[in-house]
Amino acid sequence: CAILSDTLNLQGPTTTQWDKLIVAVLADITGVDDIQLLASQQFKAKSKELANLSANALVNGDQKAFSFDYKGFTGDVGFAVVETTDDDAILEKIDDLLPELVACKREKNLQCLFLAVVNIVKLRSQLLLCGPTEKALAIAAFDGEVSKDGVLMDLGSRVSRKKDFIPVITQTIKNGWTRPLDLKRGLSTVSLDKLGHLEVDPSDPHSMPQRVGSILKDEKQMMSLRASVANNFEFDEDDIDETLVIG
Repeated sequence: CAILSDTLNLQGPTTTQWDKLIVAVLADITGVDDIQLLASQQFKAKSKELANLSANALVNGDQKAFSFDYKGFTGDVGFAVVETTDDDAILEKIDDLLPELVACKREKNLQCLFLAVVNIVKLRSQLLLCGPTEKALAIAAFDGEVSKDGVLMDLGSRVSRKKDFIPVITQTIKNGWTRPLDLKRGLSTVSLDKLGHLEVDPSDPHSMPQRVGSILKDEKQMMSLRASVANNFEFDEDDIDETLVIG
């Protein structure tokens, strides 16, 4: 099961002949007649669990940071991945995921933070963009179609962080990419104390931390977030209506 998960049912770009051989041997030993059925059941169970996770859990569950030190760009880039059979169920949470990405970026002092939602059946991915810097770097690296007011990019058939995502970002930065001089700052300039804090709801049977008290968990502020990414304008936290702070 671990090999099937890591290799996306032996279809992902990291799959080796050794993986295929081991799966065949283990299937014979354990008496598994239908590997495709096993993988399907495994992925459906995983996706059902993911659909119930909080935004914080989704952003931090499978996230890695990569350090860069080049003339045009210095700092850490975070890249989180969610693999699911139902990407729509994850993307329905986009208004929770974007504020969580902003908060996590600030808390970990990252220069950029991305979240790729990978459909492990269709072998296609979409990338969440939580700020102007993320959007600028993603366009330079992947040049995918951007939708949802500039906060979602279609990555096409790219599905692997190890093979498809980070190598392209790394090469883009190595080739001299730097943050455009005319690029305005996004929500990562908002004071960290206004981005809320994590609490565990005592009534939650899974005891998952949820972010509460964020100024961004409001429809008006989410519209400002998307507009700042889509139209490349400065997000001014002085314009935030403090009465809109909600849990």
